[in-house]
Amino acid sequence: MSIRVLELYPHDLSLNGDVGNRTALVRRMRLAGIDVEELSYSPGEELPESADIVLIGTGTSSAVRSIAADVARIAPTLRSWSEAGVVIVAAGAGFHLLSTSLRLSATEVFPGAGVFAGSVDSSSKRVITEAFAVDSEFGLLIGTENHTALYTGRPDQRALGRVRNGFGNGDGTEGARVHNSIGTHCHGPFLVLNPVVADSLIEAAAQRAGIDYRPGPQHADLDGVVDLARSILLAKVPSA
Repeated sequence: MSIRVLELYPHDLSLNGDVGNRTALVRRMRLAGIDVEELSYSPGEELPESADIVLIGTGTSSAVRSIAADVARIAPTLRSWSEAGVVIVAAGAGFHLLSTSLRLSATEVFPGAGVFAGSVDSSSKRVITEAFAVDSEFGLLIGTENHTALYTGRPDQRALGRVRNGFGNGDGTEGARVHNSIGTHCHGPFLVLNPVVADSLIEAAAQRAGIDYRPGPQHADLDGVVDLARSILLAKVPSA
Protein backbone atom coordinates (compact mmCIF):
# COMPACT_ATOMS: atom_id res chain seq x y z
CA MET A 1 0.00 0.00 0.00
CA SER A 2 1.31 3.46 -0.88
CA ILE A 3 0.62 7.13 -0.27
CA ARG A 4 -0.32 9.11 -3.39
CA VAL A 5 1.16 12.63 -3.43
CA LEU A 6 -0.30 14.92 -6.08
CA GLU A 7 1.23 18.29 -6.95
CA LEU A 8 -1.05 20.72 -8.80
CA TYR A 9 0.33 22.98 -11.54
CA PRO A 10 4.05 22.41 -10.83
CA HIS A 11 5.06 24.21 -14.05
CA ASP A 12 2.89 27.26 -13.31
CA LEU A 13 3.15 27.62 -9.52
CA SER A 14 6.76 26.94 -8.65
CA LEU A 15 8.07 30.13 -7.05
CA ASN A 16 9.56 30.61 -3.56
CA GLY A 17 10.72 27.02 -3.23
CA ASP A 18 7.27 25.55 -2.58
CA VAL A 19 8.21 22.43 -4.56
CA GLY A 20 10.24 21.66 -1.44
CA ASN A 21 7.01 20.88 0.40
CA ARG A 22 6.59 17.83 -1.82
CA THR A 23 10.24 16.89 -1.41
CA ALA A 24 10.01 17.12 2.38
CA LEU A 25 6.90 14.97 2.66
CA VAL A 26 8.12 12.33 0.22
CA ARG A 27 11.53 12.06 1.84
CA ARG A 28 10.13 11.76 5.36
CA MET A 29 7.70 9.04 4.28
CA ARG A 30 10.34 7.06 2.42
CA LEU A 31 12.72 7.30 5.37
CA ALA A 32 9.94 5.67 7.40
CA GLY A 33 9.64 2.86 4.86
CA ILE A 34 6.40 4.07 3.28
CA ASP A 35 5.95 3.54 -0.44
CA VAL A 36 5.10 6.84 -2.15
CA GLU A 37 3.55 7.41 -5.56
CA GLU A 38 4.32 10.90 -6.90
CA LEU A 39 1.85 12.48 -9.33
CA SER A 40 1.50 15.87 -10.96
CA TYR A 41 -1.37 17.71 -12.61
CA SER A 42 -1.33 20.36 -15.35
CA PRO A 43 -4.16 22.44 -16.87
CA GLY A 44 -6.57 20.50 -19.04
CA GLU A 45 -5.64 17.09 -17.67
CA GLU A 46 -7.90 14.80 -15.68
CA LEU A 47 -7.31 14.47 -11.96
CA PRO A 48 -6.48 10.99 -10.68
CA GLU A 49 -9.34 9.07 -9.09
CA SER A 50 -7.81 9.55 -5.67
CA ALA A 51 -4.98 11.22 -3.78
CA ASP A 52 -3.78 11.13 -0.19
CA ILE A 53 -1.84 14.40 -0.18
CA VAL A 54 -2.38 17.35 -2.54
CA LEU A 55 0.09 20.22 -2.85
CA ILE A 56 -0.17 23.56 -4.63
CA GLY A 57 2.41 26.36 -4.53
CA THR A 58 2.65 30.00 -5.47
CA GLY A 59 3.21 31.87 -8.70
CA THR A 60 2.89 35.16 -10.54
CA SER A 61 -0.34 37.01 -11.27
CA SER A 62 -0.03 35.99 -14.93
CA ALA A 63 0.20 32.34 -13.88
CA VAL A 64 -2.88 32.75 -11.70
CA ARG A 65 -4.80 34.26 -14.60
CA SER A 66 -3.80 31.43 -16.90
CA ILE A 67 -4.97 28.62 -14.62
CA ALA A 68 -7.93 30.23 -12.82
CA ALA A 69 -10.50 28.69 -15.18
CA ASP A 70 -8.94 25.26 -14.78
CA VAL A 71 -9.01 25.61 -10.98
CA ALA A 72 -12.73 26.35 -11.20
CA ARG A 73 -13.17 23.22 -13.36
CA ILE A 74 -11.58 20.88 -10.82
CA ALA A 75 -12.96 22.74 -7.76
CA PRO A 76 -15.74 20.23 -6.95
CA THR A 77 -13.22 17.39 -6.71
CA LEU A 78 -10.82 19.42 -4.56
CA ARG A 79 -13.65 20.37 -2.19
CA SER A 80 -14.86 16.80 -1.91
CA TRP A 81 -11.34 15.56 -1.23
CA SER A 82 -10.83 18.14 1.50
CA GLU A 83 -14.17 17.31 3.10
CA ALA A 84 -13.21 13.62 3.07
CA GLY A 85 -10.00 14.38 4.97
CA VAL A 86 -7.47 14.33 2.15
CA VAL A 87 -4.42 16.37 3.18
CA ILE A 88 -4.13 19.58 1.15
CA VAL A 89 -1.26 22.05 1.56
CA ALA A 90 -1.71 25.33 -0.33
CA ALA A 91 0.93 28.07 -0.19
CA GLY A 92 0.78 31.65 -1.45
CA ALA A 93 -1.13 31.97 -4.72
CA GLY A 94 -2.17 28.34 -4.39
CA PHE A 95 -3.85 29.19 -1.08
CA HIS A 96 -5.60 32.13 -2.74
CA LEU A 97 -6.79 30.01 -5.68
CA LEU A 98 -8.29 27.50 -3.26
CA SER A 99 -10.19 30.24 -1.39
CA THR A 100 -13.73 31.34 -2.24
CA SER A 101 -12.76 34.24 -4.51
CA LEU A 102 -9.62 36.02 -5.65
CA ARG A 103 -9.35 39.68 -6.72
CA LEU A 104 -6.27 40.58 -8.75
CA SER A 105 -7.33 44.11 -9.70
CA ALA A 106 -10.33 46.42 -9.61
CA THR A 107 -11.74 44.67 -12.68
CA GLU A 108 -10.46 41.12 -12.21
CA VAL A 109 -12.19 38.79 -9.77
CA PHE A 110 -11.91 35.03 -10.16
CA PRO A 111 -13.86 32.30 -8.36
CA GLY A 112 -11.68 30.09 -6.21
CA ALA A 113 -12.01 26.38 -5.52
CA GLY A 114 -13.78 27.02 -2.22
CA VAL A 115 -11.65 24.66 -0.14
CA PHE A 116 -11.02 27.55 2.26
CA ALA A 117 -13.91 29.84 3.22
CA GLY A 118 -12.33 33.20 2.60
CA SER A 119 -11.92 35.93 0.00
CA VAL A 120 -8.62 37.34 -1.22
CA ASP A 121 -7.71 40.81 -2.42
CA SER A 122 -4.33 40.55 -4.14
CA SER A 123 -4.24 44.15 -5.31
CA SER A 124 -2.65 45.61 -2.17
CA LYS A 125 0.95 46.66 -1.53
CA ARG A 126 3.54 43.87 -1.62
CA VAL A 127 4.68 42.52 1.73
CA ILE A 128 8.03 40.76 2.13
CA THR A 129 9.02 39.35 5.52
CA GLU A 130 12.33 37.54 5.72
CA ALA A 131 11.59 36.07 9.15
CA PHE A 132 7.88 35.36 9.06
CA ALA A 133 6.78 33.82 12.37
CA VAL A 134 3.42 32.42 13.42
CA ASP A 135 2.29 31.03 16.79
CA SER A 136 0.16 27.95 16.12
CA GLU A 137 -1.09 24.69 17.56
CA PHE A 138 2.05 23.14 16.09
CA GLY A 139 4.29 25.57 17.95
CA LEU A 140 6.19 28.48 16.41
CA LEU A 141 6.12 28.27 12.63
CA ILE A 142 8.89 30.00 10.73
CA GLY A 143 9.52 30.90 7.11
CA THR A 144 9.26 33.83 4.72
CA GLU A 145 6.33 35.66 3.13
CA ASN A 146 6.15 37.51 -0.18
CA HIS A 147 2.67 38.51 -1.37
CA THR A 148 0.20 41.31 -2.08
CA ALA A 149 -2.83 39.70 -0.47
CA LEU A 150 -5.40 40.53 2.16
CA TYR A 151 -7.20 37.34 3.15
CA THR A 152 -10.59 37.65 4.86
CA GLY A 153 -11.76 34.34 6.28
CA ARG A 154 -15.25 33.46 7.39
CA PRO A 155 -15.64 34.03 11.17
CA ASP A 156 -16.22 30.33 11.89
CA GLN A 157 -13.13 29.25 9.96
CA ARG A 158 -10.03 28.36 11.94
CA ALA A 159 -6.81 30.21 11.16
CA LEU A 160 -3.45 28.45 11.03
CA GLY A 161 -2.21 30.73 13.81
CA ARG A 162 -1.47 34.23 15.06
CA VAL A 163 1.25 36.33 13.47
CA ARG A 164 4.20 37.10 15.73
CA ASN A 165 6.32 38.76 13.06
CA GLY A 166 5.03 39.70 9.63
CA PHE A 167 1.71 40.36 7.91
CA GLY A 168 -0.10 37.08 7.26
CA ASN A 169 -3.77 37.51 6.43
CA GLY A 170 -3.61 41.20 7.32
CA ASP A 171 -5.68 41.03 10.52
CA GLY A 172 -3.20 39.44 12.91
CA THR A 173 -4.05 35.90 11.84
CA GLU A 174 -2.31 33.69 9.33
CA GLY A 175 -3.65 31.18 6.86
CA ALA A 176 -6.55 28.81 7.29
CA ARG A 177 -7.25 25.26 8.45
CA VAL A 178 -10.19 23.06 7.55
CA HIS A 179 -10.32 19.28 7.98
CA ASN A 180 -6.77 18.17 7.03
CA SER A 181 -6.23 21.12 4.68
CA ILE A 182 -3.83 23.99 5.39
CA GLY A 183 -3.56 27.27 3.51
CA THR A 184 -0.66 29.59 4.27
CA HIS A 185 1.41 32.54 3.08
CA CYS A 186 4.48 30.90 4.60
CA HIS A 187 7.28 29.90 2.24
CA GLY A 188 10.72 28.67 3.14
CA PRO A 189 9.54 26.17 1.95
CA PHE A 190 6.94 25.76 4.68
CA LEU A 191 7.16 22.02 5.37
CA VAL A 192 10.95 21.90 5.15
CA LEU A 193 11.35 24.51 7.87
CA ASN A 194 8.47 23.17 9.97
CA PRO A 195 8.85 19.37 10.13
CA VAL A 196 6.37 19.09 13.01
CA VAL A 197 3.66 20.17 10.55
CA ALA A 198 4.96 17.78 7.91
CA ASP A 199 4.81 14.86 10.35
CA SER A 200 1.31 15.79 11.48
CA LEU A 201 0.07 15.84 7.90
CA ILE A 202 1.81 12.58 7.06
CA GLU A 203 0.23 10.95 10.11
CA ALA A 204 -3.22 12.13 8.96
CA ALA A 205 -2.70 10.79 5.43
CA ALA A 206 -1.20 7.53 6.65
CA GLN A 207 -4.01 6.93 9.11
CA ARG A 208 -6.60 7.36 6.35
CA ALA A 209 -4.66 4.87 4.23
CA GLY A 210 -4.25 2.35 7.05
CA ILE A 211 -0.48 2.83 7.22
CA ASP A 212 1.64 3.26 10.33
CA TYR A 213 4.01 6.26 10.19
CA ARG A 214 6.90 6.19 12.67
CA PRO A 215 9.71 8.75 12.35
CA GLY A 216 13.09 7.28 13.25
CA PRO A 217 16.73 8.29 13.86
CA GLN A 218 17.18 9.43 10.27
CA HIS A 219 14.36 11.90 10.75
CA ALA A 220 16.10 13.26 13.85
CA ASP A 221 19.31 13.72 11.87
CA LEU A 222 17.39 15.54 9.15
CA ASP A 223 15.64 17.76 11.69
CA GLY A 224 19.01 18.71 13.18
CA VAL A 225 19.95 20.32 9.87
CA VAL A 226 16.57 22.03 9.71
CA ASP A 227 17.01 23.37 13.24
CA LEU A 228 20.13 25.21 12.10
CA ALA A 229 18.22 26.91 9.28
CA ARG A 230 15.35 27.75 11.63
CA SER A 231 17.72 29.27 14.16
CA ILE A 232 19.04 31.76 11.59
CA LEU A 233 15.50 33.03 10.95
CA LEU A 234 14.44 32.80 14.59
CA ALA A 235 17.29 35.12 15.56
CA LYS A 236 15.50 37.84 13.59
CA VAL A 237 12.11 37.32 15.25
CA PRO A 238 11.15 39.52 18.23
CA SER A 239 10.50 37.64 21.47
CA ALA A 240 6.88 36.83 22.25
